[in-house]
Amino acid sequence: MTAAIEGRGGAGRAIGDVIAGKEFTKRRRTGQPVWRNSYYEGQIEKRLWRPIGDGTRRGGRRYGGAVLKSAKELERKTLRARQRLSPGCRNGALGHVALEVLEALYMTFVDYKEGRLEPAIATIAEAVGRSYSAVHAALKRLRDAGFLHWIRRSKPTENTTGPQVEQITNAYALDLPPEVAQMVRHLMGRAPLPDDVKWAGEQRQAEWKAMVEGLSAQRYLEAMGAVDGRLGETLKSIARMLDKRESSTRRETGSW
Repeated sequence: MTAAIEGRGGAGRAIGDVIAGKEFTKRRRTGQPVWRNSYYEGQIEKRLWRPIGDGTRRGGRRYGGAVLKSAKELERKTLRARQRLSPGCRNGALGHVALEVLEALYMTFVDYKEGRLEPAIATIAEAVGRSYSAVHAALKRLRDAGFLHWIRRSKPTENTTGPQVEQITNAYALDLPPEVAQMVRHLMGRAPLPDDVKWAGEQRQAEWKAMVEGLSAQRYLEAMGAVDGRLGETLKSIARMLDKRESSTRRETGSW
């Protein structure tokens, strides 16, 4: 999947084209101790950043909430698929830490007006209460799933001797994979309900109905929540009577 970035005039451009230098000349290599493929600060990131939602705090947080809800649905869906193959699997495509990191990016660190996003990994780790390595791995999963991209950056120093370039924090660009973007548009009221989301909702309703129909009257009461007091005791008595009657009927008809 190639992510598109909105350029001037609304033209879509592949992020790979931008980072590959088709619109910018990659800085010359200086031999200084910085990561390979780093760009000078201010060279490219402003072309990657864009407003979140409508650019306001309220609109940005609403948009971020829709993204998080959709990301959790994607995690639930992919976890169920993985568990069919590996019953002990605990994470879907993203994992719990990646969801926490995504929430921090949208709700704490991003500038909604400009889309500016450049926290240090250590800063994100402190915000979510996770280790540096766990957050670094989570960022990679978010990137692989299409939720963000990043570029490495450096800047000149004022040193007259020694290193004249130093590494600085990455610049992140928030994005959405197509299936999540469709869910977000629906949640924001901009698109009809996607077929797969509608199907998943119908499946959950059918599963709940089947489960309830298979419960005894007493178990049904437990599933729906306990009722205290005299009413609760009355309902339990009725439930026991119904279960006893149903049990007798099954024995007589042989429908066990």
